[in-house]
Parts: sequence; C-alpha cells; structure tokens
Amino acid sequence: MCAGCGNRFAKAALVRFTVVETAAGRELILDVASGSPGRGAYVCPRLECLDKALDRKFLQRRLKAAGDSRQLKEEFVRLIEERLH
Repeated sequence: MCAGCGNRFAKAALVRFTVVETAAGRELILDVASGSPGRGAYVCPRLECLDKALDRKFLQRRLKAAGDSRQLKEEFVRLIEERLH
C-alpha cells in the first residue's frame, strides 16, 4: 500500500524505503534493490505521493528514523527515471 495515496499496488510497482543504522543514528533511505532486511514502507512511483508521505511525516514515523527530504526526493526521481528507460 502506498504511504502517500493509500492505494494498493503490486509490490514490484512500489518504491521501498527502509532504515540503516549510522553513527548519527537511524537514517531513512531509499531501498533501490528492494531487498534490504528489516521493516520497510512503500510509495507508488508518483512524486506527489512521496511529497504527501514526507509532508505528513508518515515514512519517518513508520520507520522511526530521520531523513533528508530533499535527498530522498532526488534519489526517488532518479530511480523512477531509470525504471522508465
């Protein structure tokens, strides 16, 4: 289910976000391979949905981690562009 719009999609159609442990604490990252262990949260491949999920802080609360919204958006857009080509 998409964290932005709430619609259900096939898992392969969604973009996964997960958490990594760093020296600074828990960090929210884009799981490009969608294979990292642990809890994840998903967003459909629409920038509007990512914006909504980040604005509502859904991803941060669900995964109990902080993340740089600007960097996550850049990586998200890059991944979507790669999937389209």
